[in-house]
Amino acid sequence: MLFSAINLQDMEDVVNEWIVKNELDGNEDRWEDEEWGFFDELSLKDLDEDIFEDVEETGIETIIHSSDNNFDNFFNYASKKTDVYLNKEGKEIAMEEWIEQVKSADNFTISLCECSANY
Repeated sequence: MLFSAINLQDMEDVVNEWIVKNELDGNEDRWEDEEWGFFDELSLKDLDEDIFEDVEETGIETIIHSSDNNFDNFFNYASKKTDVYLNKEGKEIAMEEWIEQVKSADNFTISLCECSANY
């Protein structure tokens, strides 16, 4: 699953909580039982490694600043591939709202992370 956020400081806890609540019926034990985990890198990197030159990769999430030369590539990817969009408070929002927040913001970051079962 791909998660995209705007101006969210740390995606790990938010995404973990979202998955437990929405995919695992609130059962935290299923996280380990089903071997959920975060990808170290976005799968996009396998397709276009050059655009990752100036982004921050934490091992959980990829953080892209609005001033990044390749920002549009990441924005377009996130707009098409994201399963769950998050605002700066870590609350789920609709794709259209996320896009509007990105287009209307100045000097911001988007963060992307991938997570799946049987990782």
